[in-house]
Amino acid sequence: MQKLLPGSILTMLGLAASAMAGDLEIPEPFPSPPYKAPAPAPIAFTWGGFYLGGNVGGHWGSDEIATAAESLALPEAGLPATVDAASPVTLNPRGFEGGAQAGYNIAGIGGVWGVEVDVNARGGTASRTLSGIRDLTAADALSNSAQAGFLSTFRMRWGVPYDRLLFYFTGGFALGTLTTTDTFAQVGLPIQSVSASTTRAGIAAGAGVDFAITPNWWARAEYLFIDMQNFTTTIPASAPGAFDSITVTHKYTDNILRFALNYRLTTVQP
Repeated sequence: MQKLLPGSILTMLGLAASAMAGDLEIPEPFPSPPYKAPAPAPIAFTWGGFYLGGNVGGHWGSDEIATAAESLALPEAGLPATVDAASPVTLNPRGFEGGAQAGYNIAGIGGVWGVEVDVNARGGTASRTLSGIRDLTAADALSNSAQAGFLSTFRMRWGVPYDRLLFYFTGGFALGTLTTTDTFAQVGLPIQSVSASTTRAGIAAGAGVDFAITPNWWARAEYLFIDMQNFTTTIPASAPGAFDSITVTHKYTDNILRFALNYRLTTVQP
C-alpha cells in the first residue's frame, strides 16, 4: 500500500483539480470602448475661391473743362480768344458711391492672384456760371455742369497675405457715365445749350486690404483712381454774326474710397 499511496494521491489530486476547474467561471474580458473616427484635421485658411459682395463709400470727381470758340463774323474782334482764356475750370462732383462686386482668387506661389468686376452708382453734381466775359457790365454768360453716374471696372488683383490680412494692388479697365450741360447766353440772342450723357472707357488703379472675419466672410477697405477718356460737346450758334459754335472739352477723373463685405462661395485649397 505504501507503494501505491503516492500514485493514488496524485490521481485524487488530478480528479479534484478537474472538478474544481469545472466549477470555476472564467470572467469575460472587459468590453472595448466603441470606435471613434479621428477628428478631421482643420482646413488651412486660404484666400482662394469665388466670392461676391457689396460696397459703399464716396467719390471725389474732377471734370476739367476748356473751350474752343469759333466765329466767322463777330462785332468784337478777339472775343473767341477772350472766351477761351476765361473758360477753363475744374468742377468737382462728389457724393455717395455704392454697388456690388464679384471675383475669383488663386492663392499660390508669389501671393494671391485674382480678377474682379464691379458695378456701382455714383451721385453728386457740380456747376459754375462765368459771366461778364466781354466786359464787366455785359450779361453774357457761360455755364457748365457735370453729374457722375454709372461706373463699372474690370480689374486684376495681386496681394500679399499676412495671417488673416491681405494687402493688394489692383488695376484694369473702367467704364463710366458722365452727364453734362453746357450753355452760352449772349445779350439779345437766344440761349444756346447742349446736354449729353456719355459713357466712356478708361483705366482704374488702386490698392486695398482685406480682413478675414471668418473663413468665408471678409471685410475690405479700398481706394481706386479712375481716369476716363476725354469727350467734347458743341454749343451751337445762336444767330448769324454771333458765335458759330463753342466746343467744350471735358476731361474726367475720379477718386473713390469704398468699404466692402464679401462672401466666399467656393474654396480652393492652396
